[in-house]
Amino acid sequence: MNIFGKSNKRQKPKANRRITPEERLVRNITAPPREETPRHRRSSKGHAKPLPTETNAPNGSKVRTTRIGQGFARAFAPIRHSLTGEWLGGPEVIRHLPFAGFIVLLMLGYTFLEYQYEYDERAIKEGRRELQNLRHHEQSLRGRFESQLQRSRLDEDMADIGLSAPVAPPTTLPATTHDSP
Repeated sequence: MNIFGKSNKRQKPKANRRITPEERLVRNITAPPREETPRHRRSSKGHAKPLPTETNAPNGSKVRTTRIGQGFARAFAPIRHSLTGEWLGGPEVIRHLPFAGFIVLLMLGYTFLEYQYEYDERAIKEGRRELQNLRHHEQSLRGRFESQLQRSRLDEDMADIGLSAPVAPPTTLPATTHDSP
């Protein structure tokens, strides 16, 4: 022994011993059902369930589970639990249903507004394109009307003076040169 009252030789640390499957079964049978225990006396940890030593195979024979099989079952338990959908009926999920509904409503509203925005943007672009085409059409019509309007005014002004439009094409006059002294 040293000054602290411990022996120098290595002692194995004390730990809980493993419970045999039979002891687990007895413990679970004698434990009161979960609903009968008062809520304040319940432990946050669940009670130990007995591990099945034999399971029924599809062909009706008994198969012993191994530690590897138990490990796989334990590892994939959350996946199996989520695929069965048991967690959907849990009180923590039901408590948050209004919030989940609100989030779904927001997502649906956002999607609707996004589609509405795209539809309105497309309509605005088509409207601008149509407006531009109508402006070009208006300018061409205005130019055509202006040319017709000017020609008709010229004919009216010439008729007031007593002139008429020439029928024959114009002739060119020869250029005269003046000799300067």
